[in-house]
Amino acid sequence: MLKKDDSMAKPYTTEVQLIELEKLRQHEEVDPAHLKELKEEIRSDKILKFAIVVDKNTNVILDGEHRFNSIKELGCRRIPVVYANYNSPDIQVQSWRNNLHLTKKDIIEAGLSEKKLPPKTSKHVMKIGNRVLHISAIQKRTDVPLEVLRNEIELIDIRNVKPTMHTELREVLPLYAKFLDTGIVDNPIIIDRKTSVILEGHEAFQALDLLSAKKVPAIKVNILEMKMRSLQSCLKPMATEAIIEAGLKGPRLPPKSFKVLFEPLKVSVPLGELLAPEEKDRRIFKVYNSALESLYEGWPTPLVKLNSSSSDKRSVWAKLEGYNPFSNSVKDRIGWSMIMEALERGELKEVIYEATSTNTGIALTSIANTLGVRAKLYMPMVIQKVSDTYLRVLGAEVVRLPVSLTVEAIEQVNSEAKANKSTHLNQFENDANFKVHLKYTARELDQQLQSVGLKPSCIIGGLGTSGHMSAISFYFKNKYRNDVKIVGVQPAPNEVIPGIRRVETGMKWFHWVDFDEVVDVKQVEAIEAAISIARKEGLLIGLSAGAVVHAFNKISKDEGAYVLILPDTGYKYAEQFENYFKNLEEHRRCNAC
Repeated sequence: MLKKDDSMAKPYTTEVQLIELEKLRQHEEVDPAHLKELKEEIRSDKILKFAIVVDKNTNVILDGEHRFNSIKELGCRRIPVVYANYNSPDIQVQSWRNNLHLTKKDIIEAGLSEKKLPPKTSKHVMKIGNRVLHISAIQKRTDVPLEVLRNEIELIDIRNVKPTMHTELREVLPLYAKFLDTGIVDNPIIIDRKTSVILEGHEAFQALDLLSAKKVPAIKVNILEMKMRSLQSCLKPMATEAIIEAGLKGPRLPPKSFKVLFEPLKVSVPLGELLAPEEKDRRIFKVYNSALESLYEGWPTPLVKLNSSSSDKRSVWAKLEGYNPFSNSVKDRIGWSMIMEALERGELKEVIYEATSTNTGIALTSIANTLGVRAKLYMPMVIQKVSDTYLRVLGAEVVRLPVSLTVEAIEQVNSEAKANKSTHLNQFENDANFKVHLKYTARELDQQLQSVGLKPSCIIGGLGTSGHMSAISFYFKNKYRNDVKIVGVQPAPNEVIPGIRRVETGMKWFHWVDFDEVVDVKQVEAIEAAISIARKEGLLIGLSAGAVVHAFNKISKDEGAYVLILPDTGYKYAEQFENYFKNLEEHRRCNAC
């Protein structure tokens, strides 16, 4: 989770805000000669070098009236501002005129009225540490191009904006969390006016994309007016043509390849304005233009109340990921996300190699089939044999390995994929796994709960790659803080439950987020919980889903709103159910003897 911004605990903010000129109030007249000189300097430089200082409570300018008027006359709409809390005793007003006594009230009244003070009447000082300095000491150097200050912030269709660089997920997540927590998007995206390629704000763009935003707050500029610097030691100075080509044709440049040379600026756009719903009449009737579209256009998967576990004070809800069309499991989401990202990056080869315990393999093979790509899958010997049949029907090549955990096959899969110039997507390390659950699964769950007026008390789900539960934890912990308990489920020591494994076997995203508890479950407990749900609710769920139900039964209280993430259906696990019933019958016969 991100920490709350406490920057205004100081008498001033550390961030530079981009504020509309019409919102600001000057308390002094300007000196015409100095204004003319400064305006010509700014016009010549084509940049505004420093922010101005403004009272956060009244928007009265405390220092920088000449800059304010200069850029106003130069046709600008906004100005960079450092906000100060004028109520702070650390800020004092003095006068340049020896015979004049000024108070803060005089400054505010002059700013809010038509009667301004003469030029160079007031000066403000601030206590910073043990020193008392002119308030200009907090003005940041911004070097903002006039091109940026002249243009409106436009809300542009996210599909029309073209990223030029890849981003690191760890750099994107803090912005995602902040936007979600505050409901405010404060990072404008700077784009080229002619081509709509992104020049600044890639992390904010990706955060908004993960939030399923339909629009982004953008400032259009002429790329030829921007100064940029390469940030990669191995790269030559960044050419304008290379940036445009990366955005329009690809491939995208590596993360942090270049930077526009001015101080990052903050704006304030309500997130709700960027999330305008689309018309989805066709989806109501479940009509899709392709099998692949039936996956992502079919979301959200159902959220169903489990009445057998609910009471007047407790509601229990199951998110049925078995409704995904290919593998009938949550793994359809990551299969689609990983393949689409590889395709976008130009990294999707003729054959996909992947280690799987069944569901990811079915998802990848099914989606690959729609794209004319083949799949070679590696499975542990302990996985149910029926999986081979399903996968061969789909056309996959199946290799069984003498390992007990899918993750133990990664090194061999990676080696063989490289040797055969094939694509190893690697669900255990591929950030497309985490991202698809952050962008869709977590958000749609929140929206579903909101539709029935609920905030979850506890969300429980299995840990395999850790992708879906880590993303759900990140989303709900950042939006609702510790009001929502997140519980992971893993097999008990020396137990095998297909689809989930123990945390100590290595999970990438689990360690990025907060889990309140991890519950151990035995295979027989998972099977019995699955049977119980089938007989009480009529839902035939899989073994990892059964483990989630058992964990709920183990930790739940009599009050609250519980959500169980049920990853798949039970149809693939006939062998385990059959063995359970055989053992049960043998046990009964033995007792009878």
